Amino acid sequence: MDLVIHAGNAILETAHAASGAALEANCPLLFSGGIGHSTSLLVEAVRAENLLPEIQVKDRSEAEIFADLASKFWKFPKEKLILETRSTNCGENASFTQSLLLKLDLNIRTAILFQDPAMQLRTVVTFQKAFQEASCATVFYSSPTFVPRLQMRDGIITYAEGLPSGLWSPERFLSLILGEIPRLRDDENGYGPCGHGFIPHVDVPSEIEAAYQHVCELLKNHEKTKGRILS
Repeated sequence: MDLVIHAGNAILETAHAASGAALEANCPLLFSGGIGHSTSLLVEAVRAENLLPEIQVKDRSEAEIFADLASKFWKFPKEKLILETRSTNCGENASFTQSLLLKLDLNIRTAILFQDPAMQLRTVVTFQKAFQEASCATVFYSSPTFVPRLQMRDGIITYAEGLPSGLWSPERFLSLILGEIPRLRDDENGYGPCGHGFIPHVDVPSEIEAAYQHVCELLKNHEKTKGRILS
């Protein structure tokens, strides 16, 4: 493995796993992420884990915050860190990373990609498209770190046991999972070639579409759903 790439998000466990993978592969670790919509949530996660003031967060990019975490807490060597600090969305994660690697004259044949699990598929295909358009023959391997699972406990919908701490708020989790399907679709409103063209064609299985429609109907028709919490 030539490189491990972590795209900025607010789940600390994804960066921890990326650091471990890069250590095991004895390869550089690239953190991609500027100051964007997840940055304030990342700061809250760092604060919740009592990592302040060891980790300075004021006016710093997600990549810089994660780099501090990796070197100070996860024992990753600073000299093997690469930081892309300008991107504010998934597309920029990919294109800015590709440009940075080109500037550093790094020929990356294989890379493992880490992202918020709810966004993992879209991130991988976005990187594939960006690097193919730049004529970079890089093979990306997807590593979502963990699979989010829910369960009913005492009448309340909650995260399943065994998942890492510091996960999404209920509102953010629903926003992420319900926002991904429309983006992955290859239609006039999606991100595929028949729509915005941000990603290549992705086949969304019929059972996923059915589950998506079912959840949308639950949220629309059952007000009691809004009272359920995730913890």
